[in-house]
Amino acid sequence: MCDKTREVPDNLTKKQMRVLNFITEFKKKNRIIPSVREIVRGLDYKSTSIVAFHLDALIAKQYLARKPYHSRSLVILKDLCA
Repeated sequence: MCDKTREVPDNLTKKQMRVLNFITEFKKKNRIIPSVREIVRGLDYKSTSIVAFHLDALIAKQYLARKPYHSRSLVILKDLCA
């Protein structure tokens, strides 16, 4: 995990930060963005809806964006580990 994870930006919750860090680390390791179900499994959540909720919040806060009409459509706009 990223060493900067302890420094949570004011506008992110700890859970949103956890999701963003998982996506960033997954992309670094696998060279692709994780699917929603991979995020659910990786963070040991029980439902895809909670991941979708956090992804929507990260998109609204401009940490992520979606490419329309693509699978694995997330794009990292702000990498806090960079």
